[in-house]
Amino acid sequence: MRVLVRTEARDTADAGPPPAGMSTASGVAAVTVLTSLPVFLPGAANGLICAELGWSPVRMGAVLAVYWLASLSGAFVSRRAALPPLVERTLSIALFATALGLLTAATAPAAGLWLSSAAGGYAYGYTQPHTNALLMRRCAPRLRAFAFGLKQAAVPTATLLASVAMPLLAGPVGWRLVFAGTAVVCGAAGALLVRQGHSGARHPASVRDRGAPLRMEPFLLALTSAGFFGAMVGNGLGGFLVLALTTRGVSLSTAGAVATAGAALNIAVRLAMGWLVGRAPGVAWTALTLLFLTGAAGTALLTRPGLGALTVGALLAYGGGWGWAGLLHYAIGLPYPGQEQRATAYSQMGVSLGAATGPLVCGLLFQVDPDAAWWALTAAGLAAAASVLIARRRPNADVSPARNRQRDSPRPA
Repeated sequence: MRVLVRTEARDTADAGPPPAGMSTASGVAAVTVLTSLPVFLPGAANGLICAELGWSPVRMGAVLAVYWLASLSGAFVSRRAALPPLVERTLSIALFATALGLLTAATAPAAGLWLSSAAGGYAYGYTQPHTNALLMRRCAPRLRAFAFGLKQAAVPTATLLASVAMPLLAGPVGWRLVFAGTAVVCGAAGALLVRQGHSGARHPASVRDRGAPLRMEPFLLALTSAGFFGAMVGNGLGGFLVLALTTRGVSLSTAGAVATAGAALNIAVRLAMGWLVGRAPGVAWTALTLLFLTGAAGTALLTRPGLGALTVGALLAYGGGWGWAGLLHYAIGLPYPGQEQRATAYSQMGVSLGAATGPLVCGLLFQVDPDAAWWALTAAGLAAAASVLIARRRPNADVSPARNRQRDSPRPA
């Protein structure tokens, strides 16, 4: 998990060999997986936890919402924080906080699950802009978009890991030991980062890192809105797809297989989009718009009867409606050399708020009419695409690494 960060001039970072950038991207992806488990492990163990503690699904839903609201607050604070000379210390603290929360959830779940969601969510939201800046500075230009895709692919990967771990391990050892074991892994990863931070050379933060925070200018607002609406689609889909399929007569095993296939496709799309944009930067805005439109088509298909239509709709919704995350953070951070952390803090705030809002809206509408929930997510997907179209008209919407690398100072706030 080598994620050494040196806040040197961008041209020096660009000169680094691609393997070093790939090592950084892999480490960042690992941190992203671990800090997102406090929301996905309780989701996977939802039934077991509710049965043991006598909780209702609404209460568990509130626990999961706390994670994303805490993530929003972490990103909000991060937008004013300066990037430290070494990010290892920040990431290690986040991992230790995640470990402590998971351990508390395992030993005293009545209160610990709330604490785990709050601590894990704040750690996730605060560190995401840090790791975004890390990727921009340590990865070669052609690798950056793929690195963002790899980092964001870690989120559905965490979903799959949690979904697989619970059925396999919760039966033999119990969900509490699964949480405790995950806490040990997070703690060990944090200790490894501390060791790397002590062994790395330190460089003073650049003048650009100490600059005034970015204001919410129209470009940032448009892409923050895209993240909000897009996250509504992705997290609403993740929370209600299986339930929606089973209420239409699809067996639980088939519904689970469709959801698993959708999550796997989501991972592939995030990686593929990063690879494509890394080789053809000019397609970034078109790809981002098409992903949101594809997701909207998928959620619209989920209102149609028949297993075929439902399966195609689920795959389109997962692939497009949730495959945009890496590309969005890449597009919002690239025009702000030296201030990528602050720029992507805004997009992370939008994503976190949308992640909390989507399941809530779906839950309320699903009780009235399941189709109403999918039409609401379809409207959200279209709104996300419209937000991207607005953003690409702004003068700072250039996603060409060559041009952005030539900028010696960030855009005025």
